[in-house]
Amino acid sequence: MSISRRPGAILISITLAIIFFLVPMSSPLQTVAIIGGGVSGLSCASHLAKVGKFAPTVFDTGRLRLGGRCSSRLPGDKPRVKLGSGVVDHAAQVISIPEGYTEFRQQVRDWVTEGVVAPFPPNSVLSLDVKDSEVDAQPKIGFEAYYGVNGISTVPLSLSSGICVVQDCWVSPSNGVKRRGNKWVIKSKGEELGSFDKLVIAHNGKCADRLMSKTPAKKLHNLLKVNFSDKISRSGGKKMTLNSIYSLSFVVPKGSELGTKMLGHCCYVKNDKSLKFVSNNSRKLGYHDDEKEVWTILSSASFGKKFKGPQENLPEDLVRNVTELLLGSVADVFRLEEKLEVEETMLQLWGAGLPLNTWGSTEGYLYDSRNSVGCVGDWLTNPSVAGAWESGRRFAAFLNSSGGDDGSDVGLEDGLGWTFNEGVNENGIGDI
Repeated sequence: MSISRRPGAILISITLAIIFFLVPMSSPLQTVAIIGGGVSGLSCASHLAKVGKFAPTVFDTGRLRLGGRCSSRLPGDKPRVKLGSGVVDHAAQVISIPEGYTEFRQQVRDWVTEGVVAPFPPNSVLSLDVKDSEVDAQPKIGFEAYYGVNGISTVPLSLSSGICVVQDCWVSPSNGVKRRGNKWVIKSKGEELGSFDKLVIAHNGKCADRLMSKTPAKKLHNLLKVNFSDKISRSGGKKMTLNSIYSLSFVVPKGSELGTKMLGHCCYVKNDKSLKFVSNNSRKLGYHDDEKEVWTILSSASFGKKFKGPQENLPEDLVRNVTELLLGSVADVFRLEEKLEVEETMLQLWGAGLPLNTWGSTEGYLYDSRNSVGCVGDWLTNPSVAGAWESGRRFAAFLNSSGGDDGSDVGLEDGLGWTFNEGVNENGIGDI
């Protein structure tokens, strides 16, 4: 069951009542509120719903659709930026499978069978080192990569099938969650949306920090305190550290010089101070326009930090400056002889980007048993789509196995610390 817009407390209650009615009285369900509709939250909800011991409800701020980083622009989305005639991935571009992620590998295989994702064609994911004397992007050897068949948003769409989702719902960081007795009460815009047996925090950044700051789950909250930077020490730092990345999508004429010099679907860029990733969305997603191509580029973390602005309301002069600088970096990296004929642009700041460090617990999730609250996210496993999915899966397996009622905390032990993430610190974006 999926609810596409904020339904209010009455409709949520009706939804949960239907779920309870359909389950035998001998197997009462515990209710779980999951704050965050990205891959980790949806993975957790999906795996909980499959076993049938819990009734999860996902609350997400997304106005248009779910997914967090795994989001796409579709034709007709507002504001009405055309960006060609097809889907545009404007954040995560690539799904890779980290070593040892057996369950995620099987999930990807299932998604391929279901038409959710597809493997990139051979030699279409490239790597370019700007220190080389020639513009010679080489295939990433041994790199197994996939893309969303109809954009990366097909992944969260698949994960959300059959679960209760409340979209366009702003759970206030100041008083949106409150412990009342042995329940968690969820509020949005002053309205109570229901009380739940368990709570899962499936996002990070300042909002997650503030959301838990007034609750009794002090140890868990301490790990949500966040720093924003483009680098950390190799010791791993003392708190969660997230970078900031700009995403710029733009339209150029079909057959542009850029398209002839970047022959693959996408390209990781090494050793450029401003640019880290270039994707030909038209080529990658296989939609054809005789006149236009749509591209998305991702900045470096250092560039994002240097030109950071208010994420939800970037000033027009900053947008113009950042857009011009990033397009200039594209021209420099691919050594274009002619100025890009850009017809249309869309700039976004990915303010809480990728974690530069990961928490040292091996479980891949956090759980405070006394207060029945957990955390999932790629900052607990691996900073990637796979890491987010795996964190949600592991926590759901834990709850489905023990119910979370055996009195044991997970990932909150003294003596654990933060681990330096080699991939994100070296590449700026990791393998996203």
